[in-house]
Amino acid sequence: MPKLRIALAQTSPVSAPLGAIPPEPFANIEANLRDVASRVAEAKSNGADVVVIPEYGTQGICDGRQYVTFAAEHILDFLRELARKHSISLVGTVVVGTPHALSSAPRPHRSPFRHLLDNVPTPTPEQMEWAEWMKAYVQTEETLPVLTNEAFFIDEHGEMIGQYTKRNLWHPERAYLTAGQRANSAFNTKWGKAGLLICWDMSHPSDAQALADQGVDLIFVPTYWTATDSHPQLLEFEHEPDYERNMVTSLCFARACETETIWAMCNPGGEGGLMGGSGVWQPLRGWVGGFKASEVGVTYADVDTDDLRAARELYKVREDYAARTTMERHAK
Repeated sequence: MPKLRIALAQTSPVSAPLGAIPPEPFANIEANLRDVASRVAEAKSNGADVVVIPEYGTQGICDGRQYVTFAAEHILDFLRELARKHSISLVGTVVVGTPHALSSAPRPHRSPFRHLLDNVPTPTPEQMEWAEWMKAYVQTEETLPVLTNEAFFIDEHGEMIGQYTKRNLWHPERAYLTAGQRANSAFNTKWGKAGLLICWDMSHPSDAQALADQGVDLIFVPTYWTATDSHPQLLEFEHEPDYERNMVTSLCFARACETETIWAMCNPGGEGGLMGGSGVWQPLRGWVGGFKASEVGVTYADVDTDDLRAARELYKVREDYAARTTMERHAK
Protein backbone atom coordinates (compact mmCIF):
# COMPACT_ATOMS: atom_id res chain seq x y z
CA MET A 1 0.00 0.00 0.00
CA PRO A 2 2.45 2.73 -1.12
CA LYS A 3 -0.25 5.38 -1.68
CA LEU A 4 -1.16 7.53 1.28
CA ARG A 5 -2.91 10.79 2.11
CA ILE A 6 -1.00 13.00 4.55
CA ALA A 7 -2.98 15.54 6.56
CA LEU A 8 -1.13 18.62 7.80
CA ALA A 9 -2.90 20.05 10.86
CA GLN A 10 -1.54 23.60 10.92
CA THR A 11 -2.76 24.47 14.40
CA SER A 12 -2.00 27.43 16.66
CA PRO A 13 -0.80 25.86 19.93
CA VAL A 14 -1.72 27.62 23.18
CA SER A 15 1.10 28.10 25.70
CA ALA A 16 0.58 28.23 29.47
CA PRO A 17 1.02 31.64 31.13
CA LEU A 18 4.42 32.57 32.48
CA GLY A 19 4.84 33.00 36.22
CA ALA A 20 3.18 31.07 39.01
CA ILE A 21 1.56 27.73 38.23
CA PRO A 22 -2.15 28.46 37.62
CA PRO A 23 -4.94 26.71 39.59
CA GLU A 24 -5.74 24.69 36.46
CA PRO A 25 -2.16 23.75 35.51
CA PHE A 26 -3.00 21.91 32.29
CA ALA A 27 -5.72 24.18 30.91
CA ASN A 28 -3.66 25.09 27.85
CA ILE A 29 -2.88 21.42 27.15
CA GLU A 30 -6.57 20.58 27.36
CA ALA A 31 -7.36 23.33 24.84
CA ASN A 32 -4.67 22.02 22.50
CA LEU A 33 -5.82 18.41 22.83
CA ARG A 34 -9.41 19.39 22.05
CA ASP A 35 -8.17 21.18 18.95
CA VAL A 36 -6.01 18.24 17.88
CA ALA A 37 -8.92 15.83 18.40
CA SER A 38 -11.12 18.00 16.19
CA ARG A 39 -8.46 18.17 13.46
CA VAL A 40 -7.91 14.41 13.58
CA ALA A 41 -11.64 13.73 13.21
CA GLU A 42 -11.75 16.15 10.28
CA ALA A 43 -8.75 14.49 8.66
CA LYS A 44 -10.27 11.04 9.04
CA SER A 45 -13.51 12.19 7.42
CA ASN A 46 -11.45 13.38 4.46
CA GLY A 47 -9.68 10.07 3.98
CA ALA A 48 -6.32 10.86 5.56
CA ASP A 49 -3.98 8.07 6.59
CA VAL A 50 -1.52 10.13 8.65
CA VAL A 51 -2.00 13.41 10.54
CA VAL A 52 1.04 15.57 11.32
CA ILE A 53 0.78 18.27 14.01
CA PRO A 54 3.39 20.95 14.77
CA GLU A 55 6.21 20.73 17.27
CA TYR A 56 4.93 21.82 20.72
CA GLY A 57 1.46 21.17 19.32
CA THR A 58 -0.02 19.81 22.56
CA GLN A 59 1.93 21.62 25.29
CA GLY A 60 2.84 24.96 23.75
CA ILE A 61 6.22 26.51 24.52
CA CYS A 62 7.67 24.94 27.67
CA ASP A 63 10.38 27.47 28.59
CA GLY A 64 9.43 29.01 31.94
CA ARG A 65 6.48 26.61 32.10
CA GLN A 66 8.35 23.36 32.62
CA TYR A 67 5.54 21.94 34.75
CA VAL A 68 3.47 21.29 31.60
CA THR A 69 5.84 18.43 30.84
CA PHE A 70 4.95 16.41 33.94
CA ALA A 71 1.84 14.95 32.29
CA ALA A 72 3.64 14.00 29.05
CA GLU A 73 2.88 10.28 29.38
CA HIS A 74 -0.83 11.06 29.71
CA ILE A 75 -0.71 13.28 26.61
CA LEU A 76 0.76 10.36 24.70
CA ASP A 77 -1.88 8.00 26.11
CA PHE A 78 -4.58 10.42 24.92
CA LEU A 79 -3.08 10.58 21.44
CA ARG A 80 -2.72 6.81 21.25
CA GLU A 81 -6.38 6.41 22.14
CA LEU A 82 -7.28 9.09 19.58
CA ALA A 83 -5.38 7.19 16.89
CA ARG A 84 -7.16 3.95 17.82
CA LYS A 85 -10.55 5.64 17.87
CA HIS A 86 -10.19 7.02 14.35
CA SER A 87 -7.92 4.27 12.96
CA ILE A 88 -5.41 6.86 11.79
CA SER A 89 -1.69 7.47 12.34
CA LEU A 90 -0.43 10.53 14.24
CA VAL A 91 2.91 12.37 14.14
CA GLY A 92 3.99 15.15 16.51
CA THR A 93 6.17 15.91 19.50
CA VAL A 94 5.87 15.84 23.28
CA VAL A 95 8.36 17.40 25.68
CA VAL A 96 9.08 14.95 28.49
CA GLY A 97 10.14 16.29 31.88
CA THR A 98 11.73 14.43 34.77
CA PRO A 99 11.73 16.45 38.03
CA HIS A 100 14.96 16.63 40.03
CA ALA A 101 13.27 17.11 43.39
CA LEU A 102 9.72 17.39 44.65
CA SER A 103 7.78 17.28 47.86
CA SER A 104 7.27 13.93 49.54
CA ALA A 105 3.89 13.56 47.84
CA PRO A 106 4.09 11.04 44.97
CA ARG A 107 3.24 12.28 41.51
CA PRO A 108 -0.34 11.39 40.46
CA HIS A 109 -0.61 8.40 38.16
CA ARG A 110 -4.09 8.98 36.76
CA SER A 111 -4.63 11.01 33.60
CA PRO A 112 -5.92 14.58 33.92
CA PHE A 113 -7.18 14.32 30.32
CA ARG A 114 -9.35 11.24 30.50
CA HIS A 115 -12.53 13.33 30.55
CA LEU A 116 -11.76 14.52 27.01
CA LEU A 117 -12.39 10.98 25.78
CA ASP A 118 -15.11 9.92 28.21
CA ASN A 119 -17.08 13.20 28.17
CA VAL A 120 -17.58 13.31 31.95
CA PRO A 121 -18.26 16.42 34.10
CA THR A 122 -15.32 18.55 35.22
CA PRO A 123 -13.38 19.10 37.33
CA THR A 124 -12.68 15.40 37.58
CA PRO A 125 -11.02 13.76 40.61
CA GLU A 126 -7.92 13.30 38.46
CA GLN A 127 -7.76 17.01 37.62
CA MET A 128 -8.20 17.93 41.27
CA GLU A 129 -5.49 15.49 42.32
CA TRP A 130 -3.03 17.03 39.87
CA ALA A 131 -3.95 20.57 40.94
CA GLU A 132 -3.30 19.70 44.59
CA TRP A 133 -0.01 18.04 43.74
CA MET A 134 1.10 21.09 41.79
CA LYS A 135 0.52 23.29 44.83
CA ALA A 136 3.34 21.43 46.58
CA TYR A 137 5.71 21.88 43.65
CA VAL A 138 7.84 25.03 43.77
CA GLN A 139 9.73 25.95 40.61
CA THR A 140 13.36 26.64 41.48
CA GLU A 141 16.68 25.99 39.76
CA GLU A 142 16.97 22.83 41.86
CA THR A 143 13.53 21.48 41.01
CA LEU A 144 13.39 22.31 37.30
CA PRO A 145 12.99 19.09 35.32
CA VAL A 146 15.36 17.70 32.74
CA LEU A 147 13.54 18.14 29.43
CA THR A 148 13.82 16.27 26.14
CA ASN A 149 11.79 16.91 23.00
CA GLU A 150 10.44 13.61 21.68
CA ALA A 151 8.94 13.08 18.23
CA PHE A 152 6.54 10.17 17.83
CA PHE A 153 4.78 8.15 15.16
CA ILE A 154 1.66 6.44 16.49
CA ASP A 155 0.03 3.98 14.10
CA GLU A 156 -3.68 3.41 13.53
CA HIS A 157 -3.73 0.77 16.27
CA GLY A 158 -2.43 3.23 18.86
CA GLU A 159 1.05 1.71 18.91
CA MET A 160 4.08 4.00 19.04
CA ILE A 161 6.20 2.51 16.26
CA GLY A 162 8.60 5.43 15.84
CA GLN A 163 10.32 7.72 18.33
CA TYR A 164 13.17 10.23 18.14
CA THR A 165 14.76 12.72 20.56
CA LYS A 166 15.61 16.10 19.04
CA ARG A 167 19.37 16.38 18.58
CA ASN A 168 19.84 19.83 17.05
CA LEU A 169 18.37 22.40 19.42
CA TRP A 170 17.59 25.92 18.28
CA HIS A 171 19.84 28.30 20.24
CA PRO A 172 17.24 29.53 22.81
CA GLU A 173 16.13 25.93 23.44
CA ARG A 174 19.58 25.00 24.71
CA ALA A 175 18.86 26.84 27.95
CA TYR A 176 16.11 24.42 28.97
CA LEU A 177 16.16 21.34 26.69
CA THR A 178 18.63 18.47 26.65
CA ALA A 179 19.75 17.30 23.20
CA GLY A 180 19.22 13.68 22.24
CA GLN A 181 22.29 11.46 22.05
CA ARG A 182 20.90 8.17 20.71
CA ALA A 183 21.12 7.31 17.01
CA ASN A 184 17.96 8.08 15.06
CA SER A 185 16.38 4.79 13.97
CA ALA A 186 14.04 4.38 11.01
CA PHE A 187 10.88 2.30 11.37
CA ASN A 188 8.56 0.39 9.10
CA THR A 189 5.08 1.53 8.08
CA LYS A 190 2.69 -0.03 5.61
CA TRP A 191 3.67 2.68 3.10
CA GLY A 192 7.40 2.11 3.40
CA LYS A 193 10.22 2.85 5.79
CA ALA A 194 9.94 6.18 7.63
CA GLY A 195 11.94 8.48 9.87
CA LEU A 196 11.42 11.47 12.16
CA LEU A 197 13.20 14.80 12.53
CA ILE A 198 12.22 17.96 14.42
CA CYS A 199 12.40 21.58 13.21
CA TRP A 200 16.03 22.81 13.37
CA ASP A 201 17.22 19.31 12.47
CA MET A 202 16.33 20.17 8.87
CA SER A 203 19.20 22.69 8.79
CA HIS A 204 21.68 19.84 9.36
CA PRO A 205 21.92 17.73 6.17
CA SER A 206 23.77 14.92 7.91
CA ASP A 207 20.77 14.11 10.10
CA ALA A 208 18.50 13.67 7.09
CA GLN A 209 21.26 11.71 5.36
CA ALA A 210 21.48 9.34 8.33
CA LEU A 211 17.84 8.42 7.70
CA ALA A 212 18.40 8.09 3.95
CA ASP A 213 21.25 5.69 4.70
CA GLN A 214 18.68 3.48 6.41
CA GLY A 215 16.53 3.42 3.28
CA VAL A 216 13.61 5.61 4.36
CA ASP A 217 10.90 6.65 1.93
CA LEU A 218 9.14 9.13 4.22
CA ILE A 219 10.50 11.76 6.60
CA PHE A 220 8.09 13.55 8.95
CA VAL A 221 9.21 16.84 10.50
CA PRO A 222 7.04 18.49 13.20
CA THR A 223 8.27 22.09 13.39
CA TYR A 224 7.89 25.32 15.38
CA TRP A 225 9.62 27.93 13.21
CA THR A 226 8.46 31.51 13.65
CA ALA A 227 8.67 34.60 11.46
CA THR A 228 11.14 36.23 13.86
CA ASP A 229 13.57 33.38 14.48
CA SER A 230 16.34 35.15 12.53
CA HIS A 231 15.86 38.45 14.40
CA PRO A 232 17.56 40.74 15.24
CA GLN A 233 20.36 39.88 12.81
CA LEU A 234 17.98 39.65 9.85
CA LEU A 235 16.93 43.27 10.36
CA GLU A 236 20.49 44.42 9.70
CA PHE A 237 20.21 43.29 6.06
CA GLU A 238 18.02 44.13 3.12
CA HIS A 239 15.95 40.97 2.68
CA GLU A 240 12.90 39.62 0.93
CA PRO A 241 9.62 40.11 2.85
CA ASP A 242 8.94 36.39 3.25
CA TYR A 243 12.53 35.43 4.03
CA GLU A 244 11.86 33.14 7.00
CA ARG A 245 9.13 31.05 5.39
CA ASN A 246 11.11 30.80 2.17
CA MET A 247 14.11 29.56 4.13
CA VAL A 248 12.08 26.77 5.71
CA THR A 249 10.36 25.65 2.53
CA SER A 250 13.64 25.77 0.59
CA LEU A 251 15.28 23.53 3.18
CA CYS A 252 12.37 21.11 2.95
CA PHE A 253 12.56 20.73 -0.83
CA ALA A 254 16.34 20.50 -0.75
CA ARG A 255 16.24 17.73 1.85
CA ALA A 256 13.56 15.85 -0.09
CA CYS A 257 15.78 15.86 -3.19
CA GLU A 258 19.00 15.09 -1.31
CA THR A 259 17.47 12.12 0.47
CA GLU A 260 15.16 11.09 -2.40
CA THR A 261 12.23 10.91 0.01
CA ILE A 262 8.77 12.31 0.58
CA TRP A 263 9.26 15.09 3.15
CA ALA A 264 6.31 16.21 5.30
CA MET A 265 6.78 19.29 7.51
CA CYS A 266 4.08 20.78 9.77
CA ASN A 267 4.55 24.25 11.29
CA PRO A 268 2.08 26.22 13.45
CA GLY A 269 -0.12 28.92 11.96
CA GLY A 270 -2.08 31.80 13.40
CA GLU A 271 -0.91 35.12 14.81
CA GLY A 272 1.97 36.41 16.91
CA GLY A 273 4.70 35.45 14.47
CA LEU A 274 3.41 31.94 13.74
CA MET A 275 4.01 31.79 10.01
CA GLY A 276 2.73 28.38 8.86
CA GLY A 277 4.06 27.22 5.51
CA SER A 278 3.45 23.54 6.29
CA GLY A 279 3.85 21.30 3.28
CA VAL A 280 4.82 18.05 1.61
CA TRP A 281 7.67 17.89 -0.93
CA GLN A 282 8.80 15.17 -3.27
CA PRO A 283 11.53 14.92 -5.93
CA LEU A 284 10.13 15.21 -9.48
CA ARG A 285 6.95 16.73 -8.03
CA GLY A 286 8.19 19.61 -5.89
CA TRP A 287 5.60 21.06 -3.51
CA VAL A 288 2.80 18.49 -3.43
CA GLY A 289 0.44 20.25 -1.03
CA GLY A 290 0.19 22.32 2.12
CA PHE A 291 -0.28 25.92 3.24
CA LYS A 292 1.30 28.91 1.52
CA ALA A 293 0.72 31.16 4.53
CA SER A 294 -0.24 31.16 8.23
CA GLU A 295 -3.91 30.15 8.06
CA VAL A 296 -5.08 27.64 10.67
CA GLY A 297 -6.67 24.44 9.42
CA VAL A 298 -6.08 21.04 7.83
CA THR A 299 -4.93 20.39 4.28
CA TYR A 300 -3.89 17.26 2.43
CA ALA A 301 -1.23 15.84 0.15
CA ASP A 302 -1.65 12.60 -1.79
CA VAL A 303 1.61 10.77 -2.38
CA ASP A 304 2.84 7.40 -3.62
CA THR A 305 6.15 6.05 -2.37
CA ASP A 306 6.48 4.00 -5.58
CA ASP A 307 7.03 7.31 -7.40
CA LEU A 308 10.38 7.66 -5.64
CA ARG A 309 11.86 4.95 -7.87
CA ALA A 310 11.92 7.30 -10.85
CA ALA A 311 13.73 10.01 -8.88
CA ARG A 312 16.30 7.55 -7.57
CA GLU A 313 16.94 6.20 -11.06
CA LEU A 314 17.32 9.73 -12.43
CA TYR A 315 19.32 11.51 -9.73
CA LYS A 316 21.16 8.52 -8.20
CA VAL A 317 21.96 10.51 -5.06
CA ARG A 318 21.68 7.48 -2.79
CA GLU A 319 23.54 5.30 -5.22
CA ASP A 320 26.44 7.75 -5.52
CA TYR A 321 26.58 8.40 -1.79
CA ALA A 322 26.61 4.68 -0.98
CA ALA A 323 29.37 4.05 -3.53
CA ARG A 324 31.50 6.89 -2.17
CA THR A 325 30.99 5.71 1.40
CA THR A 326 32.06 2.19 0.43
CA MET A 327 35.19 3.50 -1.28
CA GLU A 328 36.12 5.62 1.73
CA ARG A 329 35.59 2.68 4.06
CA HIS A 330 37.86 0.44 1.98
CA ALA A 331 40.51 3.16 1.75
CA LYS A 332 40.97 3.22 5.52
